[in-house]
Amino acid sequence: MYRWLSSAASKLGLQHARTLSAHAIRLAAIVAPSVPAAALQRNVMGLTFPGPIGLAAGFDKHGTLFHALPPLGLGFAEIGSVIPLPEKQRSQGLNVVVSVLSKHLRPHAIPLGISISMNRMTPPELMANDYLICMEKVWEYADYITLNLGVRAGPDLHLPEHRATLYTVLAASKGKQVHMRAKSGRNCPLVVKIDQDRGDTNNLLACVRDYAFDGLILSGDGHINEEKIMLANLQRASKKMSGSMPIISVGGIRTPLGVAGRLAAGASLVQIYSGIVESGPLLPQRINTYLSNLAATC
Repeated sequence: MYRWLSSAASKLGLQHARTLSAHAIRLAAIVAPSVPAAALQRNVMGLTFPGPIGLAAGFDKHGTLFHALPPLGLGFAEIGSVIPLPEKQRSQGLNVVVSVLSKHLRPHAIPLGISISMNRMTPPELMANDYLICMEKVWEYADYITLNLGVRAGPDLHLPEHRATLYTVLAASKGKQVHMRAKSGRNCPLVVKIDQDRGDTNNLLACVRDYAFDGLILSGDGHINEEKIMLANLQRASKKMSGSMPIISVGGIRTPLGVAGRLAAGASLVQIYSGIVESGPLLPQRINTYLSNLAATC
């Protein structure tokens, strides 16, 4: 039934499908709560994740669904991307998100990641400021913060012609992390998200490693016929990072087998988006069951 409704809603546009999913998530959190088996717990970036499956950024842009996510069997969730100023059809802006987050009880039931980015109209020479403004405001609410470099909203930091801007953003963000850690007395891991389908991935991976970030989110379109390519890229990235930081894999993960494949290829955690829109809010439970059974047979 859900698949039929999702397919019908998708024909009206992605927003309709996402709205259907949001209603289904709230309902499932009440009538079919679930938690991952203890054996699926992961300790990554100094944080405890009840399970390896998280909700990717872009679905719950402002954190309004976060309270309903732990009962689905999700091990973590990432909201956003958050930007300083509101933009129509993209984000209601930083102040709205902070207002929502301030109402969530802490410590969070599952780790909360907050993806941050820049406004479209921000010139390249000021892009770093957008990231720093967001870091300052969300620091106390986030369990980790993601620098989203892949948003198609301005100069693409994946491309060689924007390399100087990329270095400025990365260096400024690391400096801000050190400052905020000293100011607040708490650490908040800083993760970089890159799109393996754009730009010079090897150079980007080297930048993330050299600046000693706490984690990497490796994204891609992940079409079904490209899953082997995704896995090969994930394996190469894992080898290049040489265990220096954990990798979170996202993009086109729709099945329990897909999750198992990403974890086997070197991912410490995975994020789902399209899978939960297409298959419904019980997908994390099915994935957790599959992973638990797989571990029991090994």
